[in-house]
Amino acid sequence: MDRQYIDDHHIVARYLADQLPEPEREAFEAYYLEHPEMVREIEAAARFKSGLAQLQASGELAALLKPGPWYARWRYLALAAAAIVIIAVAVYVRTPTPPLMVAELAALGGPTTVASSHAVLRRRGSSFDAEVTLPDAGEAIELRVLPEFPATNSYYRISLSRIDADDAREELEQIEHLSADDDGMVRIYLDGSRLAPGDYEMTIAGDRTGEADRTSRFLIRMWPAGRPAG
Repeated sequence: MDRQYIDDHHIVARYLADQLPEPEREAFEAYYLEHPEMVREIEAAARFKSGLAQLQASGELAALLKPGPWYARWRYLALAAAAIVIIAVAVYVRTPTPPLMVAELAALGGPTTVASSHAVLRRRGSSFDAEVTLPDAGEAIELRVLPEFPATNSYYRISLSRIDADDAREELEQIEHLSADDDGMVRIYLDGSRLAPGDYEMTIAGDRTGEADRTSRFLIRMWPAGRPAG
């Protein structure tokens, strides 16, 4: 993550509103630990947001919308501009987050090109069942997953979880009603810009209730952009 990405994706506002998915949050926290000036910006934004909330609670913010003499309004011009910013941020954070994982590339709502394609299947003698180099920006990753157990109704459910330092799993997204291609592999697409380097677990099983004991689990290593996988 870099400064351009932070500005383009409104990372500070989303971070303060607790709207960042775990991979983005971790990447942003790693960035601001290395850039003290970013910490100062976060603190300033937090104080700004708190001040506007106090104005609203005291009723002074509502006074900005009431007509009055021109010479009495100049004191509120800065506060009015600030209110517009806060409203814009509120509208932004209420916007539904685009999906991270989809069955069709067009459904990602952002990336329109595929950076790389990878087969995810059981690999004997290897720590990971797939290794992926994350794209630089604005591209998708195609994964073709081979289930070890056929679905009873020919439809599958796939979930993706991030594995943390304590080996705990945090599910990021799940999609259902997926069908296999002629070669038996189930194709999905990931928004590469929303994934952080690290280890992930992908599971696939039939999407009917009661098929949990027929679940395939795969480990995937995501490498930073610019580093060859494997």
